[in-house]
Amino acid sequence: MTTTPDPRQLSPDPRLSSPATYSREVAISSIISLYQSIPHIDPADIQFPPHGGWPEITTASLAERGLHKTDEVVELLQNIPFIAGIRPWVAPDSFALDYRRVLKEKGRAAVFVWELAGYDDSESVPPWVVQITTGTDQMLAAYMLDTSDGTFTRYMQIVVYPEPTSLYSTDDPRCWRNVCDDQTWPVEQLVQEWQAKYRSLEWLGLPGNMKWPSVLVYDGEPNGWLSKECIKMQEIYREHGWPHNYRGGECRAAVQSYWDNRHNTAHAPPPTL
Repeated sequence: MTTTPDPRQLSPDPRLSSPATYSREVAISSIISLYQSIPHIDPADIQFPPHGGWPEITTASLAERGLHKTDEVVELLQNIPFIAGIRPWVAPDSFALDYRRVLKEKGRAAVFVWELAGYDDSESVPPWVVQITTGTDQMLAAYMLDTSDGTFTRYMQIVVYPEPTSLYSTDDPRCWRNVCDDQTWPVEQLVQEWQAKYRSLEWLGLPGNMKWPSVLVYDGEPNGWLSKECIKMQEIYREHGWPHNYRGGECRAAVQSYWDNRHNTAHAPPPTL
């Protein structure tokens, strides 16, 4: 088994203003905090592991699926909650993975996990890194949690010009991030940024498990793409007490009713973002 690198023994991370450290407890509590604060997620859909962790997630079961992970990653996956449904969207273009399903499903399920998707650089994912979210296209919107330093990086094939200054040398164990987005966040920071976007209603979620991305982004332009829908959804959220006195069940039903009626009336397909 490959040894997880100690960030204290590496050069300063060019992407971080201060060193980041990993804590399983912080990672799990941050994920729980995120899931519980997303207004379009029904709290009843957040499924917590039993005492002792999810029994179906083991080193052997992951390896059989082609996911060779460290003991720490296995412990993490055994003890994080999952969200019920096929595609529980938690961010624009990004839904949370449920590793119980990953272990069961073959074929197309593989494309939702970067390491199983068959891309040329998919083998570069280290065993101490685990994918937490994914998407539905080649960009995947895959947020990868690194258990060496407690950070998230969005794994995606991108071409950046001019070349970013945040690249790692080829002998640096963090160099897998060179084929990712050029930003890395401490776990708590990314969660707080996402929570702030929901709190300000910049991100607006549709309830349910839709096949298309169901977290809309309001860009502040009244005549922008989907602005009418976003503004109406903001009104519905505020009418139901968001964020301080939120009546979640009533609000999710109202948002769903608005969206269903809007598209049934217009005979329009759902938005593709």
